Amino acid sequence: MLRRRNPLQPFVLPAIVLIALFFLIVFFFIPSEARHVKKVVNEFYSLEQDAKFSSSWDLFHSSMKAHFSRDRYISDRPHTFMNHFGVDTFDFHLNRPKKLKNWKMYDDTEIMEAYEVIVTKSYRGTYGHFEFIQYVYVAYEEGAWRILWDYKEE
Repeated sequence: MLRRRNPLQPFVLPAIVLIALFFLIVFFFIPSEARHVKKVVNEFYSLEQDAKFSSSWDLFHSSMKAHFSRDRYISDRPHTFMNHFGVDTFDFHLNRPKKLKNWKMYDDTEIMEAYEVIVTKSYRGTYGHFEFIQYVYVAYEEGAWRILWDYKEE
Protein backbone atom coordinates (compact mmCIF):
# COMPACT_ATOMS: atom_id res chain seq x y z
CA MET A 1 0.00 0.00 0.00
CA LEU A 2 1.33 3.36 -0.95
CA ARG A 3 1.26 6.13 1.64
CA ARG A 4 0.68 9.69 0.69
CA ARG A 5 2.98 12.19 2.26
CA ASN A 6 1.42 15.08 4.07
CA PRO A 7 2.41 18.21 2.11
CA LEU A 8 2.67 20.20 5.36
CA GLN A 9 5.07 17.79 7.09
CA PRO A 10 8.28 19.63 6.07
CA PHE A 11 6.90 22.79 7.73
CA VAL A 12 5.93 21.25 11.10
CA LEU A 13 9.40 21.21 12.71
CA PRO A 14 10.34 24.76 11.62
CA ALA A 15 6.95 25.99 12.85
CA ILE A 16 7.51 24.40 16.27
CA VAL A 17 10.99 25.96 16.44
CA LEU A 18 9.61 29.40 15.50
CA ILE A 19 6.85 29.17 18.12
CA ALA A 20 9.34 28.14 20.81
CA LEU A 21 11.69 30.97 19.78
CA PHE A 22 8.82 33.46 19.97
CA PHE A 23 7.98 32.41 23.55
CA LEU A 24 11.65 32.56 24.58
CA ILE A 25 11.95 36.09 23.16
CA VAL A 26 8.77 37.19 24.92
CA PHE A 27 9.92 35.65 28.20
CA PHE A 28 13.48 37.04 28.18
CA PHE A 29 13.22 40.32 26.30
CA ILE A 30 9.86 41.67 27.41
CA PRO A 31 10.35 41.97 31.17
CA SER A 32 7.46 41.31 33.49
CA GLU A 33 6.61 43.56 36.43
CA ALA A 34 8.24 41.10 38.83
CA ARG A 35 11.50 41.19 36.84
CA HIS A 36 11.44 45.02 36.85
CA VAL A 37 10.86 44.95 40.61
CA LYS A 38 13.70 42.52 41.23
CA LYS A 39 15.97 44.59 38.99
CA VAL A 40 15.38 47.81 40.96
CA VAL A 41 15.94 46.04 44.31
CA ASN A 42 19.12 44.49 42.94
CA GLU A 43 20.28 47.91 41.71
CA PHE A 44 19.52 49.48 45.11
CA TYR A 45 21.56 46.95 47.08
CA SER A 46 24.37 46.88 44.49
CA LEU A 47 24.73 50.64 44.97
CA GLU A 48 24.70 50.15 48.75
CA GLN A 49 27.40 47.46 48.43
CA ASP A 50 29.56 50.03 46.66
CA ALA A 51 28.76 52.66 49.35
CA LYS A 52 26.95 54.83 46.79
CA PHE A 53 24.25 55.83 49.26
CA SER A 54 23.30 59.03 47.48
CA SER A 55 22.51 57.03 44.33
CA SER A 56 20.60 54.36 46.25
CA TRP A 57 18.54 57.11 47.94
CA ASP A 58 17.49 58.25 44.44
CA LEU A 59 15.67 54.90 44.01
CA PHE A 60 13.40 55.58 46.99
CA HIS A 61 9.68 56.19 46.65
CA SER A 62 8.65 59.76 47.53
CA SER A 63 7.28 58.47 50.87
CA MET A 64 10.75 57.20 51.78
CA LYS A 65 12.36 60.45 50.67
CA ALA A 66 9.97 62.24 53.04
CA HIS A 67 11.04 59.84 55.82
CA PHE A 68 14.80 60.32 55.23
CA SER A 69 16.41 63.45 53.86
CA ARG A 70 19.24 62.68 51.44
CA ASP A 71 21.87 64.10 53.83
CA ARG A 72 20.59 62.14 56.81
CA TYR A 73 20.43 58.91 54.81
CA ILE A 74 23.91 59.13 53.26
CA SER A 75 25.49 59.85 56.66
CA ASP A 76 23.40 57.48 58.78
CA ARG A 77 23.26 54.41 56.52
CA PRO A 78 26.99 53.67 56.25
CA HIS A 79 27.53 54.57 59.91
CA THR A 80 24.89 52.12 61.08
CA PHE A 81 25.44 49.21 58.72
CA MET A 82 29.12 49.40 57.88
CA ASN A 83 31.04 51.15 60.65
CA HIS A 84 29.24 49.49 63.58
CA PHE A 85 29.59 46.03 62.05
CA GLY A 86 33.22 46.54 61.12
CA VAL A 87 32.72 45.69 57.44
CA ASP A 88 33.48 47.30 54.10
CA THR A 89 30.69 45.64 52.13
CA PHE A 90 28.22 42.74 52.14
CA ASP A 91 26.73 40.10 49.87
CA PHE A 92 22.99 39.88 49.32
CA HIS A 93 20.34 37.53 48.03
CA LEU A 94 16.83 38.41 46.84
CA ASN A 95 13.82 36.14 46.94
CA ARG A 96 11.10 36.12 44.29
CA PRO A 97 8.87 39.23 44.38
CA LYS A 98 5.40 38.70 45.81
CA LYS A 99 2.58 41.00 44.69
CA LEU A 100 0.54 42.65 47.45
CA LYS A 101 -2.67 44.48 46.59
CA ASN A 102 -3.28 46.21 49.94
CA TRP A 103 0.06 47.34 51.38
CA LYS A 104 0.71 50.34 53.63
CA MET A 105 4.01 51.93 54.66
CA TYR A 106 2.53 53.26 57.95
CA ASP A 107 -0.67 52.29 59.75
CA ASP A 108 -2.32 55.58 58.83
CA THR A 109 -1.27 55.93 55.19
CA GLU A 110 -3.22 55.06 52.08
CA ILE A 111 -3.24 51.54 50.69
CA MET A 112 -1.11 50.89 47.62
CA GLU A 113 -0.25 47.99 45.36
CA ALA A 114 3.33 46.87 45.93
CA TYR A 115 5.68 43.94 45.60
CA GLU A 116 7.43 42.43 48.62
CA VAL A 117 11.01 41.25 48.18
CA ILE A 118 12.90 39.70 51.09
CA VAL A 119 16.56 40.70 51.01
CA THR A 120 19.14 38.72 52.96
CA LYS A 121 22.41 40.57 53.46
CA SER A 122 25.47 38.61 54.61
CA TYR A 123 28.21 40.38 56.53
CA ARG A 124 31.66 39.18 57.53
CA GLY A 125 33.30 41.60 59.88
CA THR A 126 34.61 42.40 63.34
CA TYR A 127 31.79 40.47 65.00
CA GLY A 128 31.96 37.40 62.76
CA HIS A 129 29.60 36.23 60.06
CA PHE A 130 25.95 37.18 60.31
CA GLU A 131 22.93 37.78 58.13
CA PHE A 132 20.45 40.62 58.17
CA ILE A 133 16.99 40.12 56.65
CA GLN A 134 15.05 43.12 55.38
CA TYR A 135 11.57 43.22 53.91
CA VAL A 136 11.61 45.59 50.95
CA TYR A 137 8.55 46.87 49.12
CA VAL A 138 8.47 48.23 45.60
CA ALA A 139 5.67 50.37 44.16
CA TYR A 140 5.22 52.09 40.83
CA GLU A 141 5.45 55.87 41.03
CA GLU A 142 5.79 58.47 38.28
CA GLY A 143 6.86 55.98 35.61
CA ALA A 144 9.35 53.98 37.68
CA TRP A 145 9.52 51.26 40.33
CA ARG A 146 10.57 52.73 43.69
CA ILE A 147 11.83 51.28 47.00
CA LEU A 148 9.83 51.42 50.25
CA TRP A 149 10.28 50.00 53.75
CA ASP A 150 7.61 49.02 56.24
CA TYR A 151 7.12 51.26 59.31
CA LYS A 152 3.82 49.87 60.64
CA GLU A 153 3.50 49.24 64.38
CA GLU A 154 2.38 45.62 64.09
